[in-house]
Amino acid sequence: MNDWIHFLSTSQPLFHFLALVTLIAPASGSLVLVLLSISGVRPSERWVAVVSGTTVSTGAIAAMLLGLVSLLPPKTEYHEVLWRMYSVGHYHLDISVYADRLSAMLTALGGAVIPVLARYSGRYLHREPGYLRFFVLVGIASTGFFWFVLGGGIDMAFFGWELLGLSSALLVCFFWDRTETVVASGRVFATYRVADIALLMGMVLLHHYVGDVSWPSVLGYGAGQVGFQPGVLGSTILCLAFLIAAMGKSALMPLTGYILRAMEGPTPSSALFYGTLSIHCGVYLILRIEPLLEYAPIARGAVVFVGLFTAITASMSARVRADAKGALALSSAAQAGLMVAEGGMGWTNLAMVHLLAHGLLRLAQFLRSPSWLEDAHTRRSHLGGGAFRSGSYLENGLPRPLRDFLYAAALSRFGVDAFIDGLFSRPLSRIAHLVSATRPRIRSSESGRITSSPMPLQGPRSPGALPTSISPTAPDARGARR
Repeated sequence: MNDWIHFLSTSQPLFHFLALVTLIAPASGSLVLVLLSISGVRPSERWVAVVSGTTVSTGAIAAMLLGLVSLLPPKTEYHEVLWRMYSVGHYHLDISVYADRLSAMLTALGGAVIPVLARYSGRYLHREPGYLRFFVLVGIASTGFFWFVLGGGIDMAFFGWELLGLSSALLVCFFWDRTETVVASGRVFATYRVADIALLMGMVLLHHYVGDVSWPSVLGYGAGQVGFQPGVLGSTILCLAFLIAAMGKSALMPLTGYILRAMEGPTPSSALFYGTLSIHCGVYLILRIEPLLEYAPIARGAVVFVGLFTAITASMSARVRADAKGALALSSAAQAGLMVAEGGMGWTNLAMVHLLAHGLLRLAQFLRSPSWLEDAHTRRSHLGGGAFRSGSYLENGLPRPLRDFLYAAALSRFGVDAFIDGLFSRPLSRIAHLVSATRPRIRSSESGRITSSPMPLQGPRSPGALPTSISPTAPDARGARR
């Protein structure tokens, strides 16, 4: 038995094979579906579900085996370069894999969740017009997740980070014939761009301070083994950049508001991104750079403060939500805040267990959310009827005026969304509309024609208007389920 364990833990071909399958298999199914769509072939729903489910399940199983192999003695971590894409001087751009306890835990979560969601979505989205598009994006999201978690360095993780964010925003506007859905997708995409800029800034600073952005070098640098010390200021800026990136990805305050808009997507995508995978990527980033926080006490304090502040405010806002998916989304943000605070305090093992348990629980809750009302009535009938009663909470001990104030504040999400909209979103939206309004005039002047005003983007009488929301009761209603 010990010989087999030693063979599995030291077999480089096995590790390379599992790594390649993990990084390539989910994307291969999406590529096949895209090529079929481009060629004009319209595969059946059953065929689409089989191709996508097989490829993402293969990648998930390989990822779980890869994490298991990385935990076998005598090694506790693996870092292997699969392909050197580019090299100049001391800089190398590698396709590499880094597996340790942290990445093994998150790949186990993804490996358990992704096949279940693929199977669930095959029936849930039956006869939806975007059936093939949904499974293409699920394959891209799975690829991005595994590249982010198992990437051997921050540059490879950034690639997976981008794929995950792009597929998330596109799935939010899955029901593209609803104006509100498209607007919500734009808000999600804009928030992710803020996180992307922060992560890119952190990557550039790591290149400057460490010279090598592979995770072994970064973690060794954090432990004081390699590299040079940038000082308190440099370390603080570096860690704060990663904190801002985590705030955008894990919906931490003050960027929590977008997660409610993201609930416009179908329930399986909400469970995939905001219940299990994407919501935990920011937590994973904080846990990964935890050794760097040793040199930045201010940044460590900021991490703990943001995490605890998010946990308190998001949990209060979740209590006053009237929709199941919104309450679950805010609860996920609150739990992500607790995990970030645990990572900031150095309780990495606790945060890892918390993350795994939360992801599995939230998956079941999201997938069951369309039936919550029926479940509640069933439980009430089994218990003999009677009115629903709320449980006892700590706020019952507060004075009534303070409770009313906190309720109103939680209902408006403490005014943070309105502040961000007034400070950033609305001014940028006005600038975009002004730029958009000048384009038809420029084109008409170039063609020698005069146009008094641009074509309106929407309106019931405009021939170029965007489609309005379709009533779920209409015979041709699409996307009635969320």
